[in-house]
Amino acid sequence: MVVAASNIVIHRAAELWHVTSPVAFPASSGTIRRGRLGERFRFEALSNVGLAIDETTGRILGAGDFHQIKARHEGAKVVDHGDGVILPGFVDAHLHFPQLDTMGSHGKHLIQWLETFIFPAEASFSDAAVAGETAGRFTKELAANGVTTSVVFSSVHPIAAEVLFSAFEASGLRGVVGKTSMDVNAPAAVLLDWRADIEAQEILIKKWHGRHGRLYYAVTPRFVLTSSNDQMKALADLHARHPDTFVQTHISECEGELKSVAQAFPEARDYLSIYEDYGLINDRTLLGHGIWLTESERERVAGHGASVVHCPTSNSFLGSGLLDLKKTCDAGIEVALGSDIGAGTSLSPWATMLEAYKIQAQRSQPLEPESLLYLATLAGAEALHMDGDIGSLDPGKLADFQVISFARKPILHERVTRTRSPAERLFATMVHGDDRILKRLYVAGRCLHDA
Repeated sequence: MVVAASNIVIHRAAELWHVTSPVAFPASSGTIRRGRLGERFRFEALSNVGLAIDETTGRILGAGDFHQIKARHEGAKVVDHGDGVILPGFVDAHLHFPQLDTMGSHGKHLIQWLETFIFPAEASFSDAAVAGETAGRFTKELAANGVTTSVVFSSVHPIAAEVLFSAFEASGLRGVVGKTSMDVNAPAAVLLDWRADIEAQEILIKKWHGRHGRLYYAVTPRFVLTSSNDQMKALADLHARHPDTFVQTHISECEGELKSVAQAFPEARDYLSIYEDYGLINDRTLLGHGIWLTESERERVAGHGASVVHCPTSNSFLGSGLLDLKKTCDAGIEVALGSDIGAGTSLSPWATMLEAYKIQAQRSQPLEPESLLYLATLAGAEALHMDGDIGSLDPGKLADFQVISFARKPILHERVTRTRSPAERLFATMVHGDDRILKRLYVAGRCLHDA
């Protein structure tokens, strides 16, 4: 059927790569428990492709052979990306806005690194001018790296979260943002009384949660060691009052942290049980790291429907450990990827995917490039319950996508000329890719970045 409409635009490119949901997941009851990583998606690669978008709704009408798509949408405007490749916008599911300028702070383990570099840096975000200037650079860097959706820790200061939301609003990107909650065991400049903390979050939730259909709030205890019993209870109550907010925090990142938690909570069954007892683990919870989760904890995370966010560049940089991705996925846990800057060493999801590959290779479990693309796109959307709208380029979804060009980085261009399949080209891009290869970035069909 020919559809004539002036509001339709067709994006033409040499190839399109994305992962889409398989026809059916293995049967399950109660909470969805995903199967093995390779069973969670289907890789699709199209050549001489046309991606048709309704500019009025920002949604995808279809993708396929360019000439067939053009014939189906007579009179549609065509944007020709030449030898470019179209793929979904990336989802960065765990990163720290106030740590943008601490990347490259030399070598300590987690607790000492926080005390030496991070808490002093975050203290400066009580200043609206500092927070505002950084927020502008932060969102520009995300866009330049092909990230259309991110899940972000702000600092403890309400003003920092406010200006970050404003920056996301102005940028056109999707963002899940949380004002970090800490009221004990850190310098006074990065603590906030739990009563004032909850009051500030109520204001932020009322103003920003759900705004424009792309900005959302996350209740954000940093981790159990920096929140009092009163604060944790209050945060759980806050989330219960606003159950469509998200919860983000850290768990089982390094062995030293495990020892400190065990000493602080001697009666606890394990690390996860502390969050469980407060009622903060559910299917809207994103747990950063999860490297040292026990088998019991993994089973319970899956049972709650919570997600683990794997942050490989951060884990390597701090020497935190090597996540066993196979055990984590086989337990039924949804796993997404996060840059975790500033312990993470790059905002580029290409770098994050490559490091994830290296970590699993050290476990003799090397990942296929299609699996890595899944973790950086659709898996993040699934963890956020946004996979009905983003994460892949299926008809009906919002047109969040990027266009990359091998020619923008000569060594990559030479490498792909020697490849024999889209999967080979995808992996070569993971090895060589960075912000230089991005040509354009779109959210809901609107171009936000044009290099």
